[in-house]
Amino acid sequence: MKKRYYDLSKLLGCGCNWNILYGMRSNGKSYAVKEHTLKQAFNKGVKFVYLRRWSEDIKTKDVNTYFDDINIKRITGGKYTGVMAYQGFFYFSYIDDDADKEARGPQIGRYCSLNQGERYKSQVFNDYGIIIFEEFLTNKIYLGSAENPEPRQLMQFVSTVARDRDIKVFMIGNTISRVCPYFSEWGLSGVMMQKPGTIDIYHLRGENGVVDIAVENCEVVETKSKMFFGNSSKQITSGEWEVNDCAKLLKPYAYYDMLYEIDIQYGDFKYIMQLMCDGETGGTFVYIYPNTSGRKINRVITNIFHVDPYITNGLNPRIRAEQMITRCFREGSVCYSDNLTGTDFKQILANYDLKGVKF
Repeated sequence: MKKRYYDLSKLLGCGCNWNILYGMRSNGKSYAVKEHTLKQAFNKGVKFVYLRRWSEDIKTKDVNTYFDDINIKRITGGKYTGVMAYQGFFYFSYIDDDADKEARGPQIGRYCSLNQGERYKSQVFNDYGIIIFEEFLTNKIYLGSAENPEPRQLMQFVSTVARDRDIKVFMIGNTISRVCPYFSEWGLSGVMMQKPGTIDIYHLRGENGVVDIAVENCEVVETKSKMFFGNSSKQITSGEWEVNDCAKLLKPYAYYDMLYEIDIQYGDFKYIMQLMCDGETGGTFVYIYPNTSGRKINRVITNIFHVDPYITNGLNPRIRAEQMITRCFREGSVCYSDNLTGTDFKQILANYDLKGVKF
């Protein structure tokens, strides 16, 4: 039985300029977007930008193979045999029999990095109608700062390409981390609970009307490979969010004494951080679990500005209990209610300036 891959037609049918595709690895989502993009380039002359986060990801030797899995002969009716990357641009290519080598055909696109967005502002992108932003989800560090986070940098780059036109943006990612500034900045609150095979459309207020963003958790494609195991296996084979092993309580919660607690709020992520004590040994540690009950705690740490002295963006070194929490993090005396909580919380620490808490 022939393996079934992802079909882009349903997402395209939504008619949105902004399109987010995420899900399991190797289900064909990138292939489908690339195939659609090259058809647009050949049949309609629509050029495209292949965008990555970092400049080291767009070295010519790396991007030169990006379209290798696409049947260029079929798309172009045999006129061209491949796609070539050269000095920042993509070209349809063909075999020059006289020179016995690959030759460049028409220019169809270019490759850019988001961290170099400033350098593109004065450049011309006439006839460019598609942006493919690959691997927009990461379990590492996103660009930017609180004043200019990565989603705003992407918006600035899109404005450079689009100018006063409407274009298509495809953001493609694997389910490797739920902590993503795009989800929080754009209010895509349903992403973490969205079921595979579904598309949610968000309506955001723009300067010239409503902006629609189509978000698809791509359908799971069955794999029969027996190569995958461990923490990443479910993400690869079924599209579940990737988790890492994290330290957990060694004894039942009721065994410990709770000395102090803080409400942690970062976008849609809400946790309770508690300073705990083992009554038998006297040892202290930090315990973190999701605040699913909405329980109110006076002491709050958040990335949102407040004038209330009990609501800050980091730990207060003048408070003894918070000094002890800082020491626990420094010494690695931290545990979590479950692996997903630990994975998400560590990603929050990596991408937000939670003062006093460092790994």
